Formats: sequence, C-alpha cells, structure tokens
Amino acid sequence: MGWDTNIKLAVLLGSATAAAVTLAAVFLFMREREKKRKTRQGSYVEVGKVSQIFLYPLKSGRGWDLQQAESTRIGLRHDRVRDRQWMIVDERNDFITARQERTLVLVTSRLDPDGHLSLDAPGMPTLKVPVGLTEGMVVKARVWGQEGEAIDCGDEAADWCSTYLKKPNCRLCYCADHLRKRRLEDDADYGNLAKPGEEVGFQDLGQYLMISEASLDNLNAKLEQPVTSRNFRPNIMVSGCATHAEDSWKFVKIGDAEFRALKPCTRCVLTTIDPETGVRMGAEPLKTLRRYRQTYGPLRKLIGDTPLFGTNLVTEKEGTIHVGDTVFASYD
Repeated sequence: MGWDTNIKLAVLLGSATAAAVTLAAVFLFMREREKKRKTRQGSYVEVGKVSQIFLYPLKSGRGWDLQQAESTRIGLRHDRVRDRQWMIVDERNDFITARQERTLVLVTSRLDPDGHLSLDAPGMPTLKVPVGLTEGMVVKARVWGQEGEAIDCGDEAADWCSTYLKKPNCRLCYCADHLRKRRLEDDADYGNLAKPGEEVGFQDLGQYLMISEASLDNLNAKLEQPVTSRNFRPNIMVSGCATHAEDSWKFVKIGDAEFRALKPCTRCVLTTIDPETGVRMGAEPLKTLRRYRQTYGPLRKLIGDTPLFGTNLVTEKEGTIHVGDTVFASYD
C-alpha cells in the first residue's frame, strides 16, 4: 500500500483509526528505509575528504568555520546551536535574507559561556539572545511561502534588527526544537522529491548544501575575480574528487552520518554579494555559471536559466562529521 493510499484511507476511516493507519504507514516506511540503508552499505565508494564545515546560526549571517558538527534530522548542530536557527522576518512574518538586505552577510555571531548567542554588526551594539528558547510568542514564520512555527525573540531583538537593516517592523525568530517545522513534502515545487516525515527549519530547502573544491576551482578558473566558498554558503566542502562529481552522488556517508541527495542547488543573486563587504560585485559569478551550469528537460521549465552549483542533501542517518573525514558516495 502506497503512502498516498494510506492517507486517503485515513480520511475515510475517521480521526482515531486514521491516526493509527498513518502511524503504521510511517513505521513501515521508516523500517523499509532503514533496510535499504543497510543494504546500501556495500555500494559506497570513497570519493574524497571533508575539507571544511560551516554552520550559519543566523540565516544570511556569517557562518562558523568548524572542525566538527553533528548531523541532525533538520541540519547541522554544534554546541547547542543549529544551522539557520535564527531568522529575521518582516511585518508579514516573511523571511528576510541577503537577497534583499545585503548587509546581513556582515552579521557575525558567537556562543557565549552564559548561554546566549551574541550578534554583532557594523555600527551596532552587541545583541545577546538566549539559546534553547522554549517559551515565548509563537509565530508562523514563512520561507518561500511555506510556514513553520518559531518563537519571537522579543522587542529588543526586533529593534536591533530594524535599526541595523534600516527597515521598520523587523522581528527575530528562533526555530525551537519542539515546534512544528516545514515539511519538505509540502514544498510546492520539490515536494515530490521528499520522503514522508522529512522536515527543514529555516534553510531554503535542503537541510545541507555540499560543494566540492574542484567545482569551485573550475569556476574560479573562468572568472577574472575569484570567489570563495563563502559566496555559496555551503555546509560541507569536499576535497579530492572530480569537478562536479557531487552532481552524481545519490547517497553520501561521512563518519556515522548518512545523507541523501535531494536536488541540485539553484543559485541566485546572493552569490554575487561580497561576503567581506556586503557589496554587490556585479553579475559574477552568476553570469559565468549560466554559460555552463544550466539544466535542461523538465527542471528547465521550473527554474529557467538559473544555474546549478552544489547539491542539497537531507538526513538519512544522524551522526557526527569532522574535517578530514573520508567521504563515501553511492551512485544508486
């Protein structure tokens, strides 16, 4: 019995029986996925090494360059902080990123011993917000039109964000572990690629972004002004593989953690913002990427001439990853 059939049957049988049918469907799916994961172990081959790990506490803010991090069901975590766990929203609770407000890339963060995350930005006093919020006003924060629950971080944080961005009515939201996340299967464009139960916090879509150093080097060889990995905001950089080898990896294993490739990553204007200055660099690297990294077929109808660079991953098995770990991939 397929997943869609289970859902339809659940509606027909009523709420109590529906819950049992749905839970049974989820259990069977998870058991089958674990069976397939164990079967896949023999198909992994060594493809490279982890060269860098990045975690971005604030969406569009500067990332942390880490030596290790935990892979969780909704993204990387390090020392009680998750990837894209904070996000600035406007008066409609729609996400604000460096696509609209370029200076967000200059916001730095650190975890203080007193259990707060400190945010710093040019010309601004330090803002301290608590880590691990469980209480507060719950809001429906939207990323690409899809809602997930979040805790509002209060008026002081809101004033700080509005002052720095010179944009009234901004609020800072926190993606608390216990609140409802966005379901990948509900995404209007790519939901068909997700598996039941897969969720995402404030990331655009995939829980992780992986890029190879070879792909970045290949791009820079075509540019007059080289860019860095920070222009593309990856979570995991891989060395030792061929250019764009990551395009063909269906599953990835690093340490105890395992990932599934969700989709190639579509690149936007954010890549053209200098991560050191917050200034738009012009048309590059998008202009060059469009010359050799466009797609064709059904995906072309959806994304047009938007270029692809890197791959979005989702969690198959949680675990810890380290810089220097061997990266294994499966092609089926």
